[in-house]
Amino acid sequence: MILNVYKEGIDKSRNVLKNIDENDSVEIQRIKELLNVFDLEYISNSLRHILGITKENNLDCFDKRINEYRVVDGNKRFRVILYIRLSVEDGDIIDGDVSKSIRNQLLYLLSECKSRNWEVVAIFCEEGISGADDNRPEWLKSLRYCECGNTEIFLCKSQSRFSRSMEMIEKYLHKEFVSWNVRFVGLVDNTDTDIQGNKKTRQINGLVNEWQVEDQSINTRKILRNKKSNGLYTGSFAPYGYIKDPKDKYRLIIDETAAKVVKEIFNMYASGMGYHLICKKLNEEKVPTPTEYKKMQGSNFYCSFSQVNKRITYKVEKDDTLETIATEMHLVVKDIMECNNLEKGEIYEGQIIIIPVRPTWNYDTIRKILKDETYIGTLVQGKVEGKSYKDKTQVKIPEEKWIKVPHCHNAIIDKETWELVSARFKNKGRARSTKTGEVHMFSKKVYCGCCGKVFQRNLCHVKGGKQAYMQCKERKRTGAFICNNNRAIRYDDLENLVLKQINTQIEKYYDMSQIKKKYYEKKVNNEIDNNIRILETEKNQCNTQINKKQRALTMLYDDRINGVVDALEFTLIKNQYSIDIDEYNKRIDQIGNKIYELERLKTVKKSQEKIFKKYKKLDKLTRIVIDEFIDKIYIGNIDPETNKRKFRIIWNINLD
Repeated sequence: MILNVYKEGIDKSRNVLKNIDENDSVEIQRIKELLNVFDLEYISNSLRHILGITKENNLDCFDKRINEYRVVDGNKRFRVILYIRLSVEDGDIIDGDVSKSIRNQLLYLLSECKSRNWEVVAIFCEEGISGADDNRPEWLKSLRYCECGNTEIFLCKSQSRFSRSMEMIEKYLHKEFVSWNVRFVGLVDNTDTDIQGNKKTRQINGLVNEWQVEDQSINTRKILRNKKSNGLYTGSFAPYGYIKDPKDKYRLIIDETAAKVVKEIFNMYASGMGYHLICKKLNEEKVPTPTEYKKMQGSNFYCSFSQVNKRITYKVEKDDTLETIATEMHLVVKDIMECNNLEKGEIYEGQIIIIPVRPTWNYDTIRKILKDETYIGTLVQGKVEGKSYKDKTQVKIPEEKWIKVPHCHNAIIDKETWELVSARFKNKGRARSTKTGEVHMFSKKVYCGCCGKVFQRNLCHVKGGKQAYMQCKERKRTGAFICNNNRAIRYDDLENLVLKQINTQIEKYYDMSQIKKKYYEKKVNNEIDNNIRILETEKNQCNTQINKKQRALTMLYDDRINGVVDALEFTLIKNQYSIDIDEYNKRIDQIGNKIYELERLKTVKKSQEKIFKKYKKLDKLTRIVIDEFIDKIYIGNIDPETNKRKFRIIWNINLD
């Protein structure tokens, strides 16, 4: 038999406000003196916690009743509800203490109610929500409370606390509140719907408030973009392979465990392995995926495409065993047994079991990692942004407008490996893998000198096995209708020819005098560094001008509210400031892109020197060597007179 039921957090024996404690702050003590909890039908949970109120809310107050709105005569007091809202846009959070700001605002409203002999029947409070948001939970509750006829006065510190949307001001203050017989009062800006000549002032204030939110949203976005342009990481979660520095949330530091996996992925791809083999190896070794790894580290990161915590209902087939199912699902037998409470490792045909889905590596994840410049120390941000301050939908930004800032954090991948991997992405499409999952050395490197189409690799049966050849794909596809490059070249002959040409390039480098090498390197570095310094100076000047304009814009709002400038002057000056700030921000983006390209050019020039220093003489070709030295190889037709073939190499490295 149930004797009693207690709702968690509610003390039935004390259905009132806690007694005033000498340890309470001055604000809390005064609030407890002014607030009559017995009159309250509803109070928000945040205030309930601050004040230690144990009285339950009367949720029936939000049920719409069919009755006439009460007329207040001399024997009755006006019922009033208080609405308190705090957000960054209001700028009155005291030393970062949200609780103190709420207490001060509540004390101000309660003191006014005491002086006017108003009865406080409900208090609604919200934190960290913009006044332009029309879906605030407590705000919607307060409107419902008014609609139900439970109050005569809606009291706020100012009109902007109620809403910063002109549409909502017109809808509720000038329409719905009139039909509900509710009077709106804002103390600081003297807003009062009972005053006939006050409507125009309310409309002007509503318009200015909406402009301010819009401009603050634009300025916040610009400030955020400025932080990104200066190399500060502003994301909520660090990219895989990094964590946020505990001492500086805008800086990334290497997570050695995840970084080891990233290095392995780059090395496998650079050595010629395709996506399929990389995914297979990582899944077989049960390496946690980026999402799974973040969860293991206690992160709240969520990916809508992740399979973490998903389950599969599986019907056992004739020849199935726990071992075969586990292998197919990239699991261990123990995982399946624990999920189904199986004491023995035996299953039977037709049995229904639950299989925990383990997240697996896929092509998209590998490709995303391989193309992410974060791993070479370059911060890449600004890939998406919200549509507007009213619509938070994220839209993709074209790659040419991304914000890229080099040398922001320690690199996981060295420049040489990055250039090797980038070389494989340079050509349209990706190099096709063979049946073994590997990519052959000349894939996407050899082209026809006659029609420009790619040379493809084919195998022919010969005595003793198979022989690899390369020939024009377009000729084969059209039956020699378009291209007359009719002779294939043996794969091993091409390999020997290219090896000889690369060794010739290496010999050229070592034949250069030390003076010429140093002059070459110094010339490249001086020219690039000088251009970067000029651009950095201009960027700093733009930032200085933006800060001046933003300070002036803040002062302009104060002048408008205080009546120093009229509405027309305010609009003209505000628009000009906004145009100027936009132009400076556009120039900063352009400068950032130019600096990024110069840094990249400098890196490429230096990497060329490193490549030559790596090799003395090559005895064998590899995919890595070809990617380092060669961009493209063009093979022409055989000259009938000389019986020689035209052969041209486009080098990645130019010593001239």
